[in-house]
Amino acid sequence: MVTDRKIIVTNERRTIDITAEPFYVDTTEGFATLDVQVVSTQGFEQDGATVLNTYVLPRSMTINGAIKAETTERMQDLRDRILDLFLPKTELTLHHYYGGKNRTIKAVVEKTPKFSFTKVSTVLEYKVSLLAPEAYWKDSEESIVQIANYRSGLRFPLRIPKNRGVTFGIKSPSLIANVPNKSTVRTGMKAIFIARGTVVNPQLFNVKSRKFFKLICTMEAGEEITVETGQDKKVTQRKKGIDSNYIGKIDLAGGGNTFLELEPGDNLFRYAAEGGEDMLEVKIIYVNKYAGV
Repeated sequence: MVTDRKIIVTNERRTIDITAEPFYVDTTEGFATLDVQVVSTQGFEQDGATVLNTYVLPRSMTINGAIKAETTERMQDLRDRILDLFLPKTELTLHHYYGGKNRTIKAVVEKTPKFSFTKVSTVLEYKVSLLAPEAYWKDSEESIVQIANYRSGLRFPLRIPKNRGVTFGIKSPSLIANVPNKSTVRTGMKAIFIARGTVVNPQLFNVKSRKFFKLICTMEAGEEITVETGQDKKVTQRKKGIDSNYIGKIDLAGGGNTFLELEPGDNLFRYAAEGGEDMLEVKIIYVNKYAGV
């Protein structure tokens, strides 16, 4: 069967395309399936059960591969390269290319490669077991949506009309943007508030759900505040190159403590501020997730 499938594995020291000669992959397990834990309860004389919650477990993966060499010296060299790739206590990144799609996942080694000779003396098979704590595959690149930004007003060759000057940039008037989540699951994001002047109490609002996230603070020109949602909830201020924990600036009393996430499909967001709204830009960064490849 003709296929364009490639699996590239990298650690902090080495990168190998384990599907490119003299490396081969015969089969993989766990790349396309998720293990789900269902928490349920059963009452007295109840038929069946009541589901309380479900959890996606870490992804277990197995790679059954092979290496091919004409001499024992070459075989030992290739074997060492596989051993140096699948090291214990080292985070791996797997890049999976298929059908024009490039998706990645982070994993650690559960069992280092087990080698076995075949009836063909030039072929050595191996099997390695991996575990991905974050079970979903992701796009190899982040998606970025800017709700408001400055469009350049410059054209070259540059001519500055006398007594009129020139406009260096024009701020987009849009306060609302759609953030399309191509995943079939809810995913976290980074919302970056950027101040071009004085901004008071910036917030981000989900138009459909009516939920919002709000900070009680005054931003100065050049200041950025990044809100990370999902499993790792963080609020970080960057001012004059210094990062500070800003989690304490969340508007708990006003209810603006919702760490907004992206639902599957379209997500309409509006940004706002109680002062200096025209001086505020918002950028949303996220990565689509996939149940399998």
